[in-house]
Amino acid sequence: GVEYVQAYNTAAEAGIYIVDGVLEIASAAALRTLATNVNNGKTSEGQTVRLTNDIDLNNAEWTPIGNSTNQFQGTFDGNNKTISNLVITGNNSNVGLFGMTTNGEIKNLTVNNAKVSGDLNVAVVAGTPYTSKYTNINVTGHVEVNGFAYVGAVGGKNAYANWENVTVDVDETSYVNANSVENG
Repeated sequence: GVEYVQAYNTAAEAGIYIVDGVLEIASAAALRTLATNVNNGKTSEGQTVRLTNDIDLNNAEWTPIGNSTNQFQGTFDGNNKTISNLVITGNNSNVGLFGMTTNGEIKNLTVNNAKVSGDLNVAVVAGTPYTSKYTNINVTGHVEVNGFAYVGAVGGKNAYANWENVTVDVDETSYVNANSVENG
């Protein structure tokens, strides 16, 4: 059955539902709410989160889902949908669509068009994927990634779990740039 989640009943949080035990995300506002909740300690451990629509982030500044204190620990099923126009500026660490993930899995997701900047652990999909499994992940379109170290198109630093069917198919002007300098 479909149950509207009372915890998410403001206009800005519309589009989050629990369907047969799965948290369904239908809008950019709902995805932002997920990020806020995970970053505030609701790590989604044991929870499946599923996209039900393509989501356009409209090049608005994105706060990554999960951080070094509160990592995303659930299963995020992109449901073969696309999240597009991801933008992160500044020089924070652990940045991407996901900042830091542990356990669980990120799967069946395409991220199209991304401009991501940070310091350490910087990437389009996950700055620090750590012990989460990544399956059927695509990065497409135009991508610009800038960081100091541990910088990548899909993951930044320390992937200790299985990665399967992960592809990067971006335009010829895309780039990944690490500015690290050794010994000054």
